[in-house]
Amino acid sequence: MKKNWHLSLVLVYMVLGVLLATSFNTQQEYYESLNTPRKKDLINTMRKLESERDRFKKQIEDDRKQVLRYEEVAAKEQGIQASYTKELERTKTAAGLVQAKGPGLVVTLSDNPQYPKDGQPNNYIIHDYDIRAVVNSLWVGGAEAISINGQRLISTSSIRCAGVTIWVDSEGLVPPFVIKAIGDPRKMMSALNADDKTRQLLNEVADLYGLFKKIEQKDELVVPGYTGALPVDNARIIEGG
Repeated sequence: MKKNWHLSLVLVYMVLGVLLATSFNTQQEYYESLNTPRKKDLINTMRKLESERDRFKKQIEDDRKQVLRYEEVAAKEQGIQASYTKELERTKTAAGLVQAKGPGLVVTLSDNPQYPKDGQPNNYIIHDYDIRAVVNSLWVGGAEAISINGQRLISTSSIRCAGVTIWVDSEGLVPPFVIKAIGDPRKMMSALNADDKTRQLLNEVADLYGLFKKIEQKDELVVPGYTGALPVDNARIIEGG
């Protein structure tokens, strides 16, 4: 009698287990069915925004080329127009809107390709603040022009992290991060070693976590001009203009 009672109890538990497993699987399938359309919508929205961004960038590039043609025509004139055009060209160069050439440094940073053994993946990747530290040191060292993966930095540029992607202005970048800086290579190298954060990153941190680093001196580098939109904070209409 006692044996039959134990057998019945086992059968009851088995039935309950099957019911719970079935209920759990059904619930998971339900939630997945709810999330799938939302994921697709988010992906489609992101792709649409990226397409619009690329279209606007292309339009900006075309408009700037047209303005440049007008400026070249104006430069051939004598007097005030010619003087104005030359001053405008110097201003554009200082603002980073035109291509720059000259000697400098190339600093390349990248993540450790191996899976972390200590379970802390953040220690084995390059972060936005790592890139900012290097860039700031290069500016201190007298860099005249800097680009990251071909994206020119100007006075309003930002280097930030969103999710797992590092963004320079409106461009999402992936490693390796190639930082090109035009200027005196010796002064910029000294600045990299003088800053505590940068020195630790390029030496202790990189060696400890297997981060890729490479610093090269170049006799001539080419840094492209800035092609993004320029924010306008204050503007007014000139009377009679």
